[in-house]
Amino acid sequence: KQWYQRRVAITAGDDIPEVWEGHNIADFVDPDIVTKLDELEKEEAMLEEAGVYESEDENLTEEQKDIREKAGLIRKEKAIIRHKHRLNKHSNRTPMSERVVRKKQGIKRARSISRMSQDESMEVDTKFQTKKVKPGRDVSGLRDAKMVKEVRKKMKKSQIKMNQFGKAGEADRHIAAKLPKHLFSGKRGAGKTDRR
Repeated sequence: KQWYQRRVAITAGDDIPEVWEGHNIADFVDPDIVTKLDELEKEEAMLEEAGVYESEDENLTEEQKDIREKAGLIRKEKAIIRHKHRLNKHSNRTPMSERVVRKKQGIKRARSISRMSQDESMEVDTKFQTKKVKPGRDVSGLRDAKMVKEVRKKMKKSQIKMNQFGKAGEADRHIAAKLPKHLFSGKRGAGKTDRR
């Protein structure tokens, strides 16, 4: 450690350190870098004069130009279709059930009531009461509340058997015994070595 501290003290005032992040700086220093750069710039100028960097559009035939034009039009059409789809994306949703709508409205009301004064909250209540909501799919086609109750009762009853025969899935964690007792306990008699 003392040697290291002495070493650090020696190189502390250097503008360019000898070793930086495990690399020897001398390995990366090139004394001829300016001349090499000048040569590169001259070579680049020669290539530009020769026309190496000119665009390919000038060398295309009429047929190739026509194909590129059509490809551009197709790309524009696709972009327009994508944009239209994004605009209509949310308009094709199925209507929410009455229960979900009420739940959402209840949350909104609770928030608004806590923020507003008492008279403003009354206005919010009247606004929500004017909305007419369609009955849910589980209630549609049923005559009255008695029939709804009966249908729900039958649904629960039919679900019982399914729940009884429910299989263990990957979420039901079960750690099997490494050494099951009934297999690994007791002495082995003659003629009993086939198991174990």
